[in-house]
Amino acid sequence: MFEFAVLLAAIDDLMLDALIATLDQLPGTLPALQAWLEHAARWEFDRRSGFDYPLQPPMAAISPDELPLAVEGSALLRDSFRHERRPDVSPIVAFFDRLKDMLLSEQQREGAALH
Repeated sequence: MFEFAVLLAAIDDLMLDALIATLDQLPGTLPALQAWLEHAARWEFDRRSGFDYPLQPPMAAISPDELPLAVEGSALLRDSFRHERRPDVSPIVAFFDRLKDMLLSEQQREGAALH
C-alpha cells in the first residue's frame, strides 16, 4: 500500500478535491471500485488533516469477479482526468495508471489460479 500512499501524496489539494467531488457524483455502477477509491481519497484527505489509520488495498473492496469492470472503470477515470486542462493532472493520472496495472495483474493472477 506504500506505493498508493506515495501516489496519493503527490496529488495536490485541488486535484484531490476534484477526485473526491468526481467520486461523489458517480452513478454507482461500479460500487466496489468506487468504494475503494473513496476510501483512498478520504484516507489521503484525512492523512493531510492529521488523522492516521491504515490505507486498505484495492482488493479489500474489489472481488475477483469484479476485476474486469474495475480495470475498465479505472482506465475511464484516468482518461477523464487526463483531459483536464490543468498542468498538474499527471499525479492523478499516475495513480489511476498504477491502479489499472495492479488490477490487471490481480486479474491475470486470479485467471491463472482458475486453470
